[in-house]
Amino acid sequence: MIDTTPSALFVAAFCAAAIVLSGHFACATPFAALATLAALTLPGRAALLCVGAAWLLNQVIGFGLLGYPTDGATIGWGFALGASALLAVPAARGAGRFAPIPAARAATGLLAAFAAYEAGLCVAALVLPGSAGAYAPAVVARLFLINLGTLAGAMLLRASIATLARPLLARPRLAA
Repeated sequence: MIDTTPSALFVAAFCAAAIVLSGHFACATPFAALATLAALTLPGRAALLCVGAAWLLNQVIGFGLLGYPTDGATIGWGFALGASALLAVPAARGAGRFAPIPAARAATGLLAAFAAYEAGLCVAALVLPGSAGAYAPAVVARLFLINLGTLAGAMLLRASIATLARPLLARPRLAA
């Protein structure tokens, strides 16, 4: 039986990334990139839990440290961000499933995750105030580039760590 439990190190790194990204980008936290990374790295439930944890950390930072207002609209947008981030996970998994190589899986996964995330926010914008200008092409392009850069950086970091760890894992162990 294959152990599909994510490693504690991966979950800790994922949450640390969510904290750093939330502190740096605030309302532009790259949830599509995080959803793609989780979808292509973790089994279904674990991917959703990691993205949910990233959203929760984002909200704690936003409301607790960055002083987001606690009005109904801001709280509503917070929930819309979380729901949209969770929608991005199966979108990334589904789109990435058919790509032949890891880079193509990441690219198609990110495109699908970003589309699902933005679609979720568009639906929320129909009922929540405060989205004027949020869907201008320049804004959407900036958000996509933030997500693309985040995913590329995360994948490079992950590949580097795997490359560095491979010799350590291959060493023979001494018998006791």
